[in-house]
Amino acid sequence: MAKLLQGSSFNGIIQMLLSLFWVWNYGELLYLYHYTDISFLFMYPNWTLILFILMGLIGALIGLSVFLKKRKIKNGYFLLIGLFILGLIINIVVLS
Repeated sequence: MAKLLQGSSFNGIIQMLLSLFWVWNYGELLYLYHYTDISFLFMYPNWTLILFILMGLIGALIGLSVFLKKRKIKNGYFLLIGLFILGLIINIVVLS
């Protein structure tokens, strides 16, 4: 079991799933903003939602490169965490 958790295929799939959840979350928000009649108290600007979706797609590509063993597992996680921190910084700037 420990060998499975250290394999690049397992870690690549985890990274892709995290990134695709990020894409799904902000893609759903973009859809709800434009195609439903729900009134939101606060709405993100469209450019931030599109930027978050692009960052999630880049994260999925990073996970794919880890899955295909073109990138080391640690390097993939560092890049993915960097993307998420950049997203959180953008989120804090937009909310303030």
